Amino acid sequence: MGNDPRRDLARQVEELRRQAEEVGAMVAGHRLLECPSCGLAEDALADLTVRVVLPERPDEDTGLRFSALDDDEATWSCPQCGTVFAPTDEPIS
Repeated sequence: MGNDPRRDLARQVEELRRQAEEVGAMVAGHRLLECPSCGLAEDALADLTVRVVLPERPDEDTGLRFSALDDDEATWSCPQCGTVFAPTDEPIS
């Protein structure tokens, strides 16, 4: 039996997805985050690289990165103000 082209393609796609995660690029299904308290937000460039910007400086990457607080990435912490939030919710007390 020869190589299955679909299986080879699936391996290539998985490798590209892994590489994209390593360089901080946005992957399918990733919701861009925005802190509901201070407005610090992720922004995706044309090449799908994700950067984090302040509302008053939307063209400048702060170098800060949001941190997931759980394995499901349902709760996040803002690296600027420390607010804990879920992407679509108000700050968590």
